[in-house]
Amino acid sequence: MNAVKVMTHEQMERLRLALTAGGAIEATELPPGVCFLARSEGSVVTAYLSGKVLFQGHGGETPVQLAEDILARAERATEGPEFPIVGGDESGKGDLFGPLVVAAFAARSEAERRHLVQAGARDCKLMTDAEVHTVATRLNGIGVSAVRILMPHEYNARYARVHNVNVLLNEVYGELLLELATTTKAQTVILDKYGGRAMALWKTPQSFRFIVETHAERYPEVAAASVLARAEFLEGLERVARDSGVVRLPKGASMEAQAFMRRLASDKGKDVLRSVAKVNFAPVKECLSSLF
Repeated sequence: MNAVKVMTHEQMERLRLALTAGGAIEATELPPGVCFLARSEGSVVTAYLSGKVLFQGHGGETPVQLAEDILARAERATEGPEFPIVGGDESGKGDLFGPLVVAAFAARSEAERRHLVQAGARDCKLMTDAEVHTVATRLNGIGVSAVRILMPHEYNARYARVHNVNVLLNEVYGELLLELATTTKAQTVILDKYGGRAMALWKTPQSFRFIVETHAERYPEVAAASVLARAEFLEGLERVARDSGVVRLPKGASMEAQAFMRRLASDKGKDVLRSVAKVNFAPVKECLSSLF
């Protein structure tokens, strides 16, 4: 059987991931003009830079179905998101001190979405810390939510295994979003884009439509997730400060925060940084190495 589909490069990348997750083997040497060539039992899939994808072999029905599913999701992408909708966002990724927090929020109906807006859900970067805590409290009685908090010890241990913060985020988002999507039978999952790897979050096709956008806080579900993540980050930062015996730890990664980090390491020893800071940050690495 031979079949041809026309796909964007993003769709071809999704197809490649789905095929390899299903056991297909990619060719290491490619003819000119070919993006990828994947072989599985009884079938060969060849994707060209032109956008054409050729399906060959008697076992080609499954690869063709994967391609059709990806194309069908692209057609639905022009429509509005369907409920239930799950939104995801994180906080603390750019902060030297404190945890990395990932949150997901599900609105199961248009009415719940309206309640989110009425509760004040919006991009947490436009809110004061006091407003974040107030809105987070209001959100607790609306929809369904889930949060993952990686305190510095856990963050540093997991980062040491993958050596890339976006790979780490993929792991946590993959667990959290799928859990909430399954619980709520979500039709749509929306994620605020945090890097090029976000689109490849799912190794196999999912039943829900997956949207990744920059500034996705325009969706109330993502805005709600951003507020919950920020509230948990602020509480986690205070908890880390108490546990390390300091009055407060600064937010962000400014020069002032870096100066505070060096004073803290000088006063309490370098090992304190592993329990209060993200050691993959260049200033933290430099501080640790300079103290040996």
